[in-house]
Amino acid sequence: MEKEKFLAYMQQQVAYQALEPKLLDFQQEGTVLQDLRTFTSSMDLDGFATDDPDEFHNQLEGKTEELEDYMSAERKNWGTARTAINLMLKHALYNRYLSQSYDLYLAEHNFEYPLNKTNVEGLRRHEDGSKLPEWSGLTVLKQEHSQIYQHYAAELAEDMGVSRIHLSLFLWTGVQV
Repeated sequence: MEKEKFLAYMQQQVAYQALEPKLLDFQQEGTVLQDLRTFTSSMDLDGFATDDPDEFHNQLEGKTEELEDYMSAERKNWGTARTAINLMLKHALYNRYLSQSYDLYLAEHNFEYPLNKTNVEGLRRHEDGSKLPEWSGLTVLKQEHSQIYQHYAAELAEDMGVSRIHLSLFLWTGVQV
C-alpha cells in the first residue's frame, strides 16, 4: 500500500477515536460528531509542523474557522470546533505514524490543552478559584475565555515540566500532582 493512502486511513482512524462524544460534551453520537470526524480525518496536518508559535497559532486559527464553517448551521460554534481540532492534534501527536510523517513533534510545545468539562475540572483542582472563568460548556466557549484557560494550562504545565498538551495525562484522574 502506498504511504499516502496508509496515512489517510490512519488519520481517519485517529480522528474517529480522538473525537468521542463524551470528550466533546455530547450525550450521544450524531451528525455534528460525524462532521467533526470527517473534517479532521482529512485535515492537512503538515501546516502544524512548526516550532514557531505564531505560525502554529495562525494555522490553528485558520483550521478552527474552516471547521466552524464546515459544521451544520444549527450546531456551529467556535468552542466545539477548537476542541475537536485540539483533540485530533493530540491523538495525531501520540500516533507514531502521523507524528513522524508530519513532523508534529516540532510543534509539541505549541499544542493547546483540549478544553472540555473534564479537562477544565482538572485545571480547577489546581487553581485558587480566582483565575479561571466559569465553565458553561463547549457550545458557548468563546475565544477570550479559551485564551485564559490556555494561559493557565501553560503555567501549570511549565510548573510540572511538560507541554500543556500532556496535562490531561495527569489531571484526568483527579489526583493532585
